[in-house]
Amino acid sequence: MDTTKLVGKLEDFFDLSKKKQRKKHDKLLKIIGKLEKKKASLETELAEEAGDANGERYRDLKRKLQVISELIDKARQQEHASQPEADDATGA
Repeated sequence: MDTTKLVGKLEDFFDLSKKKQRKKHDKLLKIIGKLEKKKASLETELAEEAGDANGERYRDLKRKLQVISELIDKARQQEHASQPEADDATGA
């Protein structure tokens, strides 16, 4: 095995934790995207049910929307907390 391949493998080994952090961050972004889509669909359903603001379905949709919004907020906080680590990995 030549030296350049050996050095490349060694660098990959030492960068392993940065790669894992990047993967985690990417997964978090995918989750946020899915939550945003779910929130948009709930908002649409809620608008359709707005005529019956006292109805059971309206209240359920409102609660679901609140929970989804809180999950998005938590995910965004986690994203911002891990952002400096991701920036360090890219050298920015």
